Order: sequence, then structure tokens, then C-alpha cells
Amino acid sequence: MRLDLAPAVASSARIEAVEVRSSFYNPPDDFSAAFVPAFRSRTDTCARGQTALRAVVFIHALDRGGTLLDEEGRGRLSGSVDLVDSRGRVIGRYPLSAALPGTGGDLADRRAALASALGTQLCREAFGQSASDATREAAGAP
Repeated sequence: MRLDLAPAVASSARIEAVEVRSSFYNPPDDFSAAFVPAFRSRTDTCARGQTALRAVVFIHALDRGGTLLDEEGRGRLSGSVDLVDSRGRVIGRYPLSAALPGTGGDLADRRAALASALGTQLCREAFGQSASDATREAAGAP
């Protein structure tokens, strides 16, 4: 179920930490090592405020050793992100999914590309802008 951030929080938030969880295995691993920096690089461009939030990314049915490719050869990943405040309360929840056509490269590249796509979707859904919009705005471009 989706839970939108309050507009005042959305405009003042930043993602301080990212955790990756799945129903099968939660400790950090190679998946997390590729996913977290790519996801953060996107959210760092759109959530640049002072209010620190933790993003808990839950990936549905994640096979951490799998290829992340569907039966048609597309990179695919779905889940949800809980945005958690300093008191440990979930103040935002967003279902996310990414599908990338013909993702080449190795598994680490697919993990990073899908994480980046999910980060971009969170920017749009939670903070009202795309990561590329935020990057242009920060550079002073119209």
C-alpha cells in the first residue's frame, strides 16, 4: 500500500542510509554492494534537504544469485521502499518496479542499472521530480 510523504517532508528530505531486504536473505552481499551506490546516486540528486530519512528497499522474490532477467531477456526488478524517519516510523511507502530492455553487460551492471531505475522512480513518486530534472536544476539550467 502506498503512503505518500507529507509535502513539507518531501521538500526537506534527504536519504541518509539505504538498506536492501528480501524475503530470503537480508545481510549485505554482492547484490547490495552494487545496488546501494547506484540507488543513492539517483536519490542524492532529488532529495537534498536537511531531514534525514532511511530508505528500506524490499525486493520481492529476489534471487540474489540470479541473472535479474525475465523470460524475454529484459532486466526486471520490483519491490517497495519504506522511508523511515529518525524515530523509526515509516512515513512514506512506495511500490516500485523497473524493466529494462536488453540489458547488456554483466550481473553487476544489471544490478546497478535496475537500482538506478528504481531510484529515479522514487524521485518521481516521492519527491515530485526525476533525477535528471533535479540534476539540471542543481546546475542552474531551466
